[in-house]
Formats: sequence, structure tokens, C-alpha cells
Amino acid sequence: MGIAGLARRLDPHASHYSPDHLSGFVAVVDGPSLAYHAHKLALAAQAAANPNVSRMSSYMDIIQQALRWLRSLDAINIKVSTILFDGALPKAKQYERAVRNDRYNAQVNGLRANFPSEACPRPTSLGSTSYSFLAPALREALADSEYASLTFTVPGEADDWCAPYANKHPSTVIFSDDTDLLLYEFPRDVRIISFRDSELWPEPKFKGYYPARICQQLGLPSLGVYAYLLTNDPHKAELKLLEEAKCVDTASEAYNDFIKRYTVTSDSIDTFDIQWADASLQRLDVRVSEVVHQCLNSVPAPVAYLPFLVEDKHRSSAWNVGQDLRAVSYSLLAKNGTKVREHRRKAQRVTTQDVQMYESVELQATLQTYMDSIRSWIDWTTERQVPQTLVWPLYAVSMLLPELKTPPFFTQLCRLLSADFDNTWNFVHLTACLHAGLYSLRMLTQSATVWLTLNKDNTSRLLPLVTQLHTDLQSLGSIAELFLVPGQAKKSIRDHDLVYENFAEIYAAAKVEVPIEQKSAKRGKKQQREAERKERRKREGGTKTNDNAFDVLSFMNAARKN
Repeated sequence: MGIAGLARRLDPHASHYSPDHLSGFVAVVDGPSLAYHAHKLALAAQAAANPNVSRMSSYMDIIQQALRWLRSLDAINIKVSTILFDGALPKAKQYERAVRNDRYNAQVNGLRANFPSEACPRPTSLGSTSYSFLAPALREALADSEYASLTFTVPGEADDWCAPYANKHPSTVIFSDDTDLLLYEFPRDVRIISFRDSELWPEPKFKGYYPARICQQLGLPSLGVYAYLLTNDPHKAELKLLEEAKCVDTASEAYNDFIKRYTVTSDSIDTFDIQWADASLQRLDVRVSEVVHQCLNSVPAPVAYLPFLVEDKHRSSAWNVGQDLRAVSYSLLAKNGTKVREHRRKAQRVTTQDVQMYESVELQATLQTYMDSIRSWIDWTTERQVPQTLVWPLYAVSMLLPELKTPPFFTQLCRLLSADFDNTWNFVHLTACLHAGLYSLRMLTQSATVWLTLNKDNTSRLLPLVTQLHTDLQSLGSIAELFLVPGQAKKSIRDHDLVYENFAEIYAAAKVEVPIEQKSAKRGKKQQREAERKERRKREGGTKTNDNAFDVLSFMNAARKN
């Protein structure tokens, strides 16, 4: 979150740079900062292209803007050398994240209070809060781009690791929106530029900080002493602050407790290379890697900060969907008998809820059930010729049905799967539930990846089960493909009748009565003819029904009580 007032105080000392000034420099990029900047670029691009149309950006829109930014930087001979993403939240930052989640929650609750009926506008006022999976979406996309070999997940926050990378490479410019970076000790030729002060089109220009020169101008040994006093008294007059900064006892315990947060140790990069170079750790989402990091270090009660979802505060938490899948994920990583504390919404607050792990014997049986059911699901969707883009969203629909008091109409589900926002809170909440189901599947996939990496030479009875489950989940798809945002551009569903047939079988398997909705006589007759045709085909033996395809539903309906 940075030191309050630091950027404003140092702004008069910022320098303006043209592309010629920075030509030949290499760039170290703070990945999460780039993701949020790309969101702003996507909004600007949409406004320029369609000034009279207001809509939300999709994850794909944002990723395209991030790639455009990186390629534009390369094009002016500022070569991207490293893009860093968060891998684990430092313990000291847990309070900051809790504060941030409370702020997000207050935003959404405020929007709900302003629109107390069922009607809900496009949630443009929430900004990036609507994008719970923004950084991992970009990390995933970069891994499949020309920047794959330059993109790393680090054991901490990305901005903290920009400094050790810059110290190893001469003539470096760091792009990050975290002003705390100014407090590190850098070689003389390092520059720091925030994304909000960089323009790459139509004419590239930058405003940034040259730490060595600022220290020289202020007559200070480092900016650390300046920030130390500013932290103690944010309202202190500038001249008084500078005068006292020159007299700070840098050997004092108080100062060293402050500055150690911004001190690069000589073995930082080596530690990263040894512990975090494995590919299975590099491809993890930050919220998963944090749990892995805690489990590998035998933390007694690991904490899982689930991504914040935009949902209706008057309904049950969307994260109820997929809870059992997440329990399996945690059980693959944590020791027997431990609990994981999930941070997620309950009523109108973000709070913690304990999730009990499976014991080893119970875990084996549960994995067997999921493996059989998911394999049958894939066979069933293949037999029904379900489009690949709908295979896992339909599975997530089957997961959310048991958690809903009122099952959705088929038309509502079709809208949900095509991002056809109907300006209702019901749509917003169903989207959050769908995202919870899909992300729980994603967490299981990544946990299985880590387990297989750690147990590749193991003779455990879990090995064939986890291997098969991991193989079947490889078709899950990316965040940009699966996670649609209320208010974004609509996606087309080619064969609505096929999808309606899928819905009917899913509802029947879940023992959920199909809700009756008003429809035109023409459509009603068409659906009746389709139902009769399907029934005749079954009687004639033209279609085999996979009786095991929906076994997972009855399994998930028996919700685990924690």
C-alpha cells in the first residue's frame, strides 16, 4: 500500500524522460501492477472505440492491453528483461490485505444499498474490484506468450523482488506503482517509473524517479531516513523533515527495524533460484501458492485468502460452492488432521471459516469418487458433443445447483454462460457462484500438480488417482476463457437447444425440479417436439445414457459440515 504521502512529497523531484533517454535500458516489470494498469488501458480503449457505449472489460481485453504495453516498450528499445508476480504474502502484509478486502466488501455493500431492489447496473463503479482473478489471468497468459521465459513467480510480493533483480542488471528501469521501491539501495543508473506516469501511445513519454539524483539534491545518504521520519509524522513540514533526516541515527534499533523491510540481502536471488525455480511452483496462482508455501513450511493452521467475489450480501456466500473440492485440494497439501482457515464473505463481513482436512483413508475414497465422476463427465460431454468452451462451465452449474434456494431458469443460465447481463443482482450473484465453482476446480488442478511433483517417486495409493484426475482436468481452460464478467461483451452460444438438453439432464441428476417460466407458444411447441424426439430416440436404443455421468452431484449434495 506504500508510505502515505511519500509519492506526493517526492513528486517535485521526479524527472521527465523521452524514449531516447531510456533507450538501451532493460525493464523489470511488477506484474500485478501491470495487470491493474492494463485494466485502465482497456477501459480507455473501449471509451475511445465506442464513446456512447458503456460496458465492462473482459479478462481477454485486459490481457491484450498488457501485451500491447510490453510489446510497445520493446519497440522503443527498452527491453523487457523480467516480469515478476507475487508468490506468497509476507506475514507482515496480512493486515493490509484484510483492510483491502474490507474496503472491497464495503464498495459492494454500498452498491447493493444504492440499488436495494433486484435491479443492478453494470458495476463499472467498482473498478478493478470486479476482477478477482486479474493478476493470475495475466500471469497465465504471459506463460503462453513470447514473454514466458521472462516471467517468474517469486516467494513474496513482486515489488519486493524488483530491487534484487535491478541490482544484478546495469541500466535498469523498474515499472511499478509501489513507491516503497524508492527506499531500496540501488546502483546509480537505476530508474523507477510508475505505470500511471508512463505513456507508450500515441507518443511515448515517461515521468519517473532517479533515486541517486534525488538523494544528491536533498543532501541525504538515502531516501530511507526521509521515509522513516515521514512514517512517524506524515504532517511534518518539508524543511523540518529534511533537517531532521540528516541527523537520523541509522544505527538505532528503531531505524533498523524500519529499514530492514527494504534491505536486499546478497543471497536473495540465489534463494529464489533454489527454492522457487520448479515449474510446478511457477505456474501456481498466488492464492494457491500461498497455501503451498505454508504447507511446505509446516505452518500449523494454514490460511487461504480466497479471491474476493462481487456477490449479493443478502444471499449465502458464493464460496459455499466448491467447498468440498477445496477441502480435497488442501488435503493433498496439508498434513493429516490440520485445518485450513478460509477468508471469505459471511453475511456482510469478510471473515474466516475453518475447513477440515480429510484423513488419508477418507481422502483416497473421495479422490476415487471425484476421479470416476469427472472421467464420466468428460465421456458424457463428448458423447453429447458439448462445445469445449462449455464443458467446465456446465460442470460448475451442476456444482452450484445444490447451494441455491431457487434454481435458475434455463434462460438465466444461458445468459450466465454467454455474459448476457440482464442488469439484476441475481445475475451478479450467480456469476460469483459460477466463478467459485470454476476456481475450486482450478485449485484442485494446481494442488494435484504440486502433489505429483512432490510424490513422483512415491508408491502411495493416491498416485494413480491424482494422476488421472490431474490429466482429466488439463482441459479446464484459462481464466480469460472461462471467467466472464457481468457487463462485458456477450459471447455467443451456437446451439441453444443442445444446451437446454444439457441443463435438463443436469437438473434431473441433481434431483432439482426445472422451474417453469413464461415462454412463447412457438418456443414451447418446439421444446415439446424436441423432448418427444429425444424420448423416441432413447426407446429405439439410439442413445446410451451414461449412468455414472452425474454421480458427482449426489456426492457433492451431501455437503461437508465443518
